[in-house]
Parts: sequence; C-alpha cells; structure tokens
Amino acid sequence: MMAASVPPTPRPEPLFTLDLKDNGGLFAPATLAEATAWMQREQGFWSWLNNTSRGGNHDQGLKQALNQLNQAINNANQARQYKDSNPQRYQNQLTSVPNTLQEVFARQRLPHSLTPLAARVDECRKAVSDHAASFFAAVFVPPQQGHHFQPQELQGWCGLTEGLIERFGLGSAPQKGRKLAAEQSFEQLRVRAESLVGEKSTAYDALHRDYTMLAESVRLAGEESKTQFDGAQAQRESDFEKLVAEHKQEMESLRKTFREEIALRAPATYWDDKRKDHERLSKITGAISFGGIAVASGGLGWLIHDLLRTAQPNAALDAWRVGVLVMMGMFAVWGVRLVVRMFLSHLHLATDAAERVVMARTYLSLLEGDRLASNEDRQLILQALFRPASDGIVKDEGVPFSLAEVLTRTGKA
Repeated sequence: MMAASVPPTPRPEPLFTLDLKDNGGLFAPATLAEATAWMQREQGFWSWLNNTSRGGNHDQGLKQALNQLNQAINNANQARQYKDSNPQRYQNQLTSVPNTLQEVFARQRLPHSLTPLAARVDECRKAVSDHAASFFAAVFVPPQQGHHFQPQELQGWCGLTEGLIERFGLGSAPQKGRKLAAEQSFEQLRVRAESLVGEKSTAYDALHRDYTMLAESVRLAGEESKTQFDGAQAQRESDFEKLVAEHKQEMESLRKTFREEIALRAPATYWDDKRKDHERLSKITGAISFGGIAVASGGLGWLIHDLLRTAQPNAALDAWRVGVLVMMGMFAVWGVRLVVRMFLSHLHLATDAAERVVMARTYLSLLEGDRLASNEDRQLILQALFRPASDGIVKDEGVPFSLAEVLTRTGKA
C-alpha cells in the first residue's frame, strides 16, 4: 500500500496585493524577502540606465522611476529591521512599498521586465547600444517637465525613431493592419491571462492556507481524541481489573462461606431435629409425670382411706394392709420419679440442642458479613458449637429420697 502523499506547504497570506494589469500582472508577495527579490530583479533589468549620461534630459522619467524603485527597496529593508522592535514603524514602511510600486509601474508606466515592451527595449540594447535603448524607452516614459529629445548621435536617432514607430505605429501600413490587430488581440489576451493567473493564484493560496489550517485542526482533534480514548481505555482497564479483583475476593469469600455452611448445615439440621424430638418427648413425659403424680396421690389417698375405714376402733391395723400400702406407695413414688427424670432429661436436651442451632446460625451469619477475621474467634465459636453433648440424665431433682434408697445407701460419699 502506497504511503499517503504529504501536501505541499501553503504560501503565507500575502503582505499586500498590487494589480499592475498589463504592466506586470498581479503582485502579491508573501514575505519581505520575496518582495525585495522581485524589486531587485526589476532594478537589475534597468541598471544600465546609469551608464547612459551623454547629455539631454530624455531619460529623466526613466531615472526618476528607477529612483522610486530604489526607494521602495529601501523601505522594504527598513521594514525588515523594524519588524520585531517597532511594529508601528514596520507597518508604515510596509505600506509605503506598494504605494511606491503603484507610482512606478502604474502611473509612470515603467515597463515591467516580463512585458513585450521591455523585451523590445532589451533587443534594442543588444542590437544597437544602451544609448539608443534609452531613447527607445524614453518615448514610453518621457520626462515629466517637457520632452527634450535631442539625440547627438546616430544611435540615439535610431532608438528614438524605433520608439516612435513602436509607440505610434508609424510603420503600420494598410497591408499590415491584420498583423497589428492580431498583435493587439494577443496583447489583450496576455493581459487578461496574467490578471486571471494572478487572481487564481491568490485564491489558490488562500484555499491552500484554509486547507492546511483545517488539516492541522483535524490532526489536533484526532490526537486529542486518541489521547482521551487512551486515557479512558486505561481507566476502564484499571476499573475492570479492580472489579475482577473484588469479584474474585467476593467469590472466594462466598466459596469459603458456602463450604462452611455446607459443613455446618448437617449438624444444624441434626440438632434442630433433635430439639424438636426432645421438645415433643418432654411434653409427653411432662404430661405423664404430672398425670402420674395426680394418679399416685389419688391412689394412695384411696388406699389410706380404705385402710382407715376398715380399721377397728382401739385395735391395731392389719400388718398386711400396712405392708401393701407401703409397697404401693414405694412403687408409685419410684414410677413417678422415673418419669420426672425422663421429663427433665428431655427438657435439658431440647434446650442444649436449641442453643447449638442458634450458635450454628449465628456463626454462618457472621461468616456472610465477614466479621470473623481472626481464627481465634472461629475457634471459640466452634469449640462451643461442637462441645461434647450430655446424656440429659438428672439425679435427685424434685422428688425426695425413697425408703428403698435410704435402706440401701451405704455410708460411702
């Protein structure tokens, strides 16, 4: 793939614009150096006038125009000196340059070096002499204070004659009319072409400058957009990495919590089921205990009442009746006491199971909130949660010693 071609650097905006029409076309220098080079080229073309002082004032108009051209060059050089140090003086000197050139080439009509008239003057110099060429050019740029054409030599007369024929068309015979008309038409076409080229060149330079400014603004906007995009992309990547790290940390915490929850789910379910069983059994044994107490109390009361009812006044009680009463009382108390122990055992075991369920759920809740940062806290909770379970058997609660226990106890502590 071929690399994109770099457009040429546009010309700067012109310092001034001077339309010389058929005597030089459009002059629009972009820099003082360009203007000075243009004026020095014209000065060099007419420098031979300084060597033609043979008397007469026929070339005063030419020399006056050349002096003004030299003044324009001096103004341009002074403007260059004041460009940075004195902007006001620089602008004044710069403004005087096109005004002076307008005076030289438009009003006094000093022939521009690229015009056909200047070429005819140069041919006369080469063919005859500089003196003859001065008379030839003086016909077109005469002195301002009267025409004093006094050739002293034949060469002067030759230049004067050719100048008069050239200016007033004295040699244009009727048979040469067509040629003269063609030359005039060509001259008009040349003038129009020079004017058109000058205008289009100025418009092209302006468009080129606008294009360069637009391309530079587009380039700067592209660089700014790229910088903003790179910054935003870097910020997005940083945020994404941060989110990924936080997500990984959260997932790791959830995974750890999930594992411990799974590990504790079975014990929590087990202790919850056990709590429910012990609560159910405690209710059953509690009902049996209180019912047994009521039944035993009623039965014993009925036996005592029956014993007292059958006893004879002032007579000893029957031994077998007393023995039966004692035996029934012992068995009733022993049975009731056994059921009471079972009731208290289930009650204690239900309470222990409920505490373990609460501790397990509290431990899982603390894990989800990430409030167990240290292993010591976890160790304390796990030790309390997985402590050895008691059998729930209680001894000597709520019921006094039976006669059998009193009789069978020894003196051992």
